[in-house]
Amino acid sequence: MRVPSWPRWDLSAWSWLLVALASFLPLHISAVVLDGWFVLPPKPIGDGPDYEAIGFGMTKGYGWSTSFSDPEWRSVYVDAESETSGLDYAVQLARSGPVVADTNRPPLLPLCIALVYQIVPRGPIAFGVIRVALACCLSLGCAVAVIWAVSIAKSMNKVVGSLLPNCVGLSLIGIVYSERNFRNYATDFSTEPLAFLLTQVFLVVVWYGSQNGRWRWAAFGGALFATMVFCRGVFILWIPFAMIWLRYAYGVSKPKEVANRLEPRRLVLVFMLAFGLLSSLWWVRNCFVLGEFHPLGTKGVVTLMGGYCDESFQSGGEWQFAPERELRRELESQIDLEKATPSDFRNMELEINKRAGLQVTQWVVENIRLLPALFGKRIVTEWNPYLGKALLLKLLALLGTVWLFRHNRVVLIWIAGPLLINTIVVALTYSVGGRFLVPTYGQFYILAAFGIGGILNTLISKKPFPGDESPA
Repeated sequence: MRVPSWPRWDLSAWSWLLVALASFLPLHISAVVLDGWFVLPPKPIGDGPDYEAIGFGMTKGYGWSTSFSDPEWRSVYVDAESETSGLDYAVQLARSGPVVADTNRPPLLPLCIALVYQIVPRGPIAFGVIRVALACCLSLGCAVAVIWAVSIAKSMNKVVGSLLPNCVGLSLIGIVYSERNFRNYATDFSTEPLAFLLTQVFLVVVWYGSQNGRWRWAAFGGALFATMVFCRGVFILWIPFAMIWLRYAYGVSKPKEVANRLEPRRLVLVFMLAFGLLSSLWWVRNCFVLGEFHPLGTKGVVTLMGGYCDESFQSGGEWQFAPERELRRELESQIDLEKATPSDFRNMELEINKRAGLQVTQWVVENIRLLPALFGKRIVTEWNPYLGKALLLKLLALLGTVWLFRHNRVVLIWIAGPLLINTIVVALTYSVGGRFLVPTYGQFYILAAFGIGGILNTLISKKPFPGDESPA
């Protein structure tokens, strides 16, 4: 069967990058600029004020620290409350204390905030600059996903025809435009946009490294993954699953014939060495600050209380703040916060961490029979909703998964692997309203784009699936 002669336009990867950026930058930046929070401080609900407090501490020379009693830090929140109706920063303004080194939040976003404050004085303009920068992170991350998807599609030209890259690229751009909730993550001081960008770059690097086979690319991938952990601490839970996934993905990929190419297990070893060397800088700092061996800080176990409690089980696996809030209130009532020293706050964090571990262990032991149901609830809740456009997108992603399974299972392993790892991590920890999935939205959208692109490519070219050709 002769494939119809359709007009062809074959853009390079760099051309697709420019097209994607020209499409996404106006979309995401305008969404931020037109949002009512554009030049206001971080929203009072969420982690934004904590990240901003650490960024402010860095500009004051405190390092990765907070100083909630500092009048200068408090001023923007006091002004926001008094000048704008409907804003309530009572929780933030109720906090007090000396300069306290923080180990609860990863360091990358506060560092970026501090860099902005070095250029633009802290205030409405700086707040707007930070949000525009986050919108640019979303746009660049989406553009990287586009060129990766198009590059993958081009590698399949001999099997499914030359129209697939254009179909996939345009479909992916259309999907990003349809996802309004996705661009809302840039309207606050949140880690999602930066984590999304880093994840997309990381995945492209390790995928390209599988084709190249050089140790340098594996080391680059490990360094990028350490940067992802610096952005969102939960990525540390990816490590055991990522090692298995990378070992298998490297093994089934067919790299080019390159001199000094390493075998898969050595590539994973180089990856882990680079990750460990870079990550250890932050781990050593945390141990030094806390005076005990807590390389990951104290936040992880404390946060788990909100995932392993009765309230979380009853809410479909959603994280709950109540257990942590109650424990903090109990311990804070035992010290004078106005006169407490940094050592007092450090010891309180260590005690909270200790009690949180005991509380989580006790709940798990007492409710071990509920764990399978809890894991399932978390997955279902995190992938919500299942109606309208969201359901259609999930069905398209499922179609893309089936299509890739038929045509190139190695590609499917690279794209679906991060989604599977992310889902496992959610099952083992807690659901947070879909926020855990945001860094891997690029892969979810790519699968949906292949679902659309595969259909369009087949309809336009009328080229049968491999194995379906009728004998001449």
